[in-house]
Amino acid sequence: MGTATERVEIRVTPEDKALFLEAAQIRHESASRFVARAAREAAEEVLEREQTTTVPAAFFDAMIESLEEPAQPIEELSSAVRRHRSIVKR
Repeated sequence: MGTATERVEIRVTPEDKALFLEAAQIRHESASRFVARAAREAAEEVLEREQTTTVPAAFFDAMIESLEEPAQPIEELSSAVRRHRSIVKR
């Protein structure tokens, strides 16, 4: 992590502040450092969870196997493309 140069202000309950201060003291960190680290870890967890797709192994194997098969035309899509080409002229 780089040098902290930005400031974020939050309002917390007295109970939360006491909790943060006690936990920070146990970890030998400033309250700011403790809260910033905890918020960063939570943000990274949220982003990883939202940006990762997990599927059952059997589904993944079937998907990979299907990618190795030659493509098969879908008549409905081919028909739609032909209709589109007959309507839209460039």
